[in-house]
Formats: sequence, C-alpha cells, structure tokens
Amino acid sequence: MVALTNVITLAIDRAREAADGHFTQHLVRTGPLQQTVIALREGVRLAEHESDVPATIYILRGAIRVDAAEPFVLQSGTLHEMPPQRRSVEAIQDTVLLLTAVPGPGSVEGEDVVHVLPPA
Repeated sequence: MVALTNVITLAIDRAREAADGHFTQHLVRTGPLQQTVIALREGVRLAEHESDVPATIYILRGAIRVDAAEPFVLQSGTLHEMPPQRRSVEAIQDTVLLLTAVPGPGSVEGEDVVHVLPPA
C-alpha cells in the first residue's frame, strides 16, 4: 500500500532540492504494469520523446503543458491517455504526476527513463 499524500510531498520536496528540478520514484513494477511518480519544479521540461507504450498521466498536484502536434494543458486532478506521438512536457507550476504504463513483452527493463532539460 502506498500513501500518495506522503509520496507527493516527498517528491516535490526532492524536485525542489535537485539541481535538475526533477525527481522520479517507481511505485509499482509488477508484471507489465509500471506506475511512476514524477515531480517537476516549475519551468522544467522533459525532453521531446515518442513512445508507443500505452500510458496515462494523472496530475496529482500542479499543471503541465504537453507540446505535441496539438498542444494541451493538464491540471491537478486530470487523467489523460497519452497518444503515441512525439511530445515534450513542461511544468507550468511545481507538479507531481503519476505515469502509468504497460510496456509490451519485448520492452527492455528501465526503458521508461525520463530525460530532463534544465529550466529555460
């Protein structure tokens, strides 16, 4: 069992302390299911990437802008299925999100590495 309230507080505190403004913690890695908490300090951008792995993002706190073919903003309390297209993500507030992914059987362990760009 995971107390998300505690995880959210710890994650954003660690992101604020980190030189790159980012903190990641795997919560669930069982079978194909992977759930990861990602905390981003305001202004931090995840590098542009593409994934064909089925995934959702749930914004636990804060807000992000997803730059894709059709950009959109996700705010606290929003659950969104991530489309399989090139995208980057920028925190427009200090943000904690829950990334849920189900890599296929051919996926490599650790393939869900998040690349972070420093604040602009």
